[in-house]
Amino acid sequence: MINKISFISYSVSDLQQSIIFYRDMLGLKLILSNNNWAEFNIDGQRLAINEKKNDSILNNQSMATTYFEAIPMEQMVEAFKTKGIIFNGEIEVFSYGKLILFSDPDNNSLGLYEPPG
Repeated sequence: MINKISFISYSVSDLQQSIIFYRDMLGLKLILSNNNWAEFNIDGQRLAINEKKNDSILNNQSMATTYFEAIPMEQMVEAFKTKGIIFNGEIEVFSYGKLILFSDPDNNSLGLYEPPG
């Protein structure tokens, strides 16, 4: 079951430049940063940015992605598949949680997210 919007993610071409923009110019609180990912807290909601070079951004996927919290991830993926939803790849596991992408009928990028532990 989808519980809430977990976070919104934007792809950026230069992570460090974007961190400076969101943190220093917009005044958002940086709560996590690594090689290609950063997250900001906006009154309890998370905004994530992830670095993707131009040649790695898919033409058929929007630059912004809304992630819905889905616990447990595997059960939600299977339930969505039975409804005909086609996922873009497999579940990916990172230190910050599990992610998987899919698209709506207008090709807007959506994702499921399960926090770690």
